[in-house]
Amino acid sequence: MNPSRTFPVIASTLSPEALMNAILPGFEVGAVTECKFFSGGFNDTYRTGTSDGRTYYLRAYRIQWRTLADIQYELDVLNHLKGKGFPAAKPVPYQDGRLFCAVPAPEGTRYLVLFTEAPGPEISYDQEPEKVAQRYGQAVASMHNALDDFSSPYPRFHKDIEHVIDEPLRYVEPFLAQRPHDWAYLRQFAETLRAQILALPAAELEQGVCHGDLQGYHANVAPDGTLTFFDFDCGGYGYRAYDLAVFLWCCRLEDAVAVRWEPFLHAYQGTRSINGLDVQAVPLFVCARYLWHMGVHTRNSPDWGIGFLNDKYFDNHLKRLRDAEADYLA
Repeated sequence: MNPSRTFPVIASTLSPEALMNAILPGFEVGAVTECKFFSGGFNDTYRTGTSDGRTYYLRAYRIQWRTLADIQYELDVLNHLKGKGFPAAKPVPYQDGRLFCAVPAPEGTRYLVLFTEAPGPEISYDQEPEKVAQRYGQAVASMHNALDDFSSPYPRFHKDIEHVIDEPLRYVEPFLAQRPHDWAYLRQFAETLRAQILALPAAELEQGVCHGDLQGYHANVAPDGTLTFFDFDCGGYGYRAYDLAVFLWCCRLEDAVAVRWEPFLHAYQGTRSINGLDVQAVPLFVCARYLWHMGVHTRNSPDWGIGFLNDKYFDNHLKRLRDAEADYLA
């Protein structure tokens, strides 16, 4: 191989020092004093400090995960919420007036966005979980109210049946090649789920912009109790019942359905009306969330690795599907 040629990569980690020196000064935040790699995952996040004591978070989007149009749609959502006075992290303008900048990474062009910090610690259910769930439900309802009249010229994926059922199956299938009985079960599960959603009928379910990852977290609590939401990376236009279902799905994972779900739902209904059909759809979209979760792990395996996608992983996740089937699809 020619030693002067850079070897191809699929996902790089941008240098915090280079970002601090070459990129962050272009954002309208004053003198930058710190830039540290904060976390990886769907995208890479860097925590940034400035001379006036403020903290920001710089996100470097992975090129295999989000297109520029996807990113611009997300930024439009955040600016819309800002205009409505709803508390959410905000994008900071770059020097050219845009809300993003681009860098030539080894794997291709990567887009960067700087977000304001959501004040306070992340929401916790350790104390008075019912009251916390109520507060969260009220805030989610207010978010949906604020997004009812949202529009954007940029195309973005829809959180529809294709997104939460069909697409995950395509990514999971290769990993179950040696487990044909489990693959057959997964297909049967998906077909039953699809049929029950369509029979509601799905066409009468409420649709609108969804956060996409309202697990009960992704919100910080300010000293005055205000919840400021962040990380809209999984959001898009789709079934509002799915947004509520993600909360119930996480309650199941944390064995907290009894103490969180009803307070959350009642608080949501006290702030925003929801029809009975959408409430009926929530358990079905919990099942879809389990499929999506497996699909997102397998889809991102080229970047994240395949080591964790072993028999133990699929044993655990298929058990969760069977439990959800017994509770919601019987």
